[in-house]
Amino acid sequence: MTRHLFQILSGFRWLMLVFCFGLAASLLGFACVFALKVWTFLLAVPTIGEIDVVLKLLGLIDYALLAGLIVMVMLSTFSSFIENQDDSVSVSWLSSISFGALKLKLASTIAAIGAISLLEDFFQDGSLSWANTGMGLAIEIVFLLVIITFAMVDYLANKGPH
Repeated sequence: MTRHLFQILSGFRWLMLVFCFGLAASLLGFACVFALKVWTFLLAVPTIGEIDVVLKLLGLIDYALLAGLIVMVMLSTFSSFIENQDDSVSVSWLSSISFGALKLKLASTIAAIGAISLLEDFFQDGSLSWANTGMGLAIEIVFLLVIITFAMVDYLANKGPH
């Protein structure tokens, strides 16, 4: 009875495919937006100043970080919940990423995107207001504390007896 119940419940893991395909479709749409941004940037390069070039490049880096985030979540979701662990077609690098390491990568990417956003704000305005700067820095500090906490928990979990 318990075995059949487990088989039925584990069959629901295939519903996660909806999320994986949704993320893949989002990534495809996001790639189109990115390609358009790159094209627009390349056309504008001869006519814009250095600071605008830096701002546009920071925006493109944001897009690349977000795309990497989508891929990490999509593939780790597939690997963790859907893929049959007996299959030999498994992606070897993906199986080496623990859940703690994935959380650390996600938090680090979000913190990097936030830092890039702060840089963009600084370059656009020339100077930041204390309220915006303080809020942005507070958010970055919280992200850094979360990253440090994730790293410590992951380290302590892996350091214990195996």
